[in-house]
Amino acid sequence: MTTVSKKKELVDTLIKAEIVKTVFTLIKNDQPVTMDEIAKRCGVAKGTLYNHFEHKKALLNYVHQTVLVPIRQKNKAIFESTKDPLVRLHEFIDSVFDIMEDFSLYFHFVQRRKTVAEEIGERLDLAIQPLVKVCTQGIQDGTFIDVDPYVLAEMIYGTVIGPVKSLQHRCAEKQDIQKIKQDIICLVDRIILK
Repeated sequence: MTTVSKKKELVDTLIKAEIVKTVFTLIKNDQPVTMDEIAKRCGVAKGTLYNHFEHKKALLNYVHQTVLVPIRQKNKAIFESTKDPLVRLHEFIDSVFDIMEDFSLYFHFVQRRKTVAEEIGERLDLAIQPLVKVCTQGIQDGTFIDVDPYVLAEMIYGTVIGPVKSLQHRCAEKQDIQKIKQDIICLVDRIILK
């Protein structure tokens, strides 16, 4: 790789990192996420954004994939470990709460813009398929109740994700997140364990 192409790659990486940071800032401050505003805050011309992304949707897809990379890595480490299936489920629940603390506003923003098909596909890829494997192992080990592992995985997903999604809409001034997480773990354990 030539020095010029290395410099261009570095500049591209820096611009894209700044774009991601800017989109998060706009979402956090409840401001419109427009190409004009992103360019202005990044200190680049709007045309520079279009050099990297064909349109706003492509830019937002890039930001979304950037968010998903560490989530995928963390889920892979959890779901592909050789730990007991119940331990992995508890680690998954911990992971969901960690992610939501960092990205709750972002995921709320994304949720409003996704099609149902996109959300289902992402849910299957990130959580349901890995949960099915863990549930299957738990059923085979005789630890989990013997039901269709897809039903069990969907139930776990809904029990964990539903309350997390509703946290920002609750009227309570201060949420006891740890208590909510422990309640979810208790409920999941009661439902899935033999």
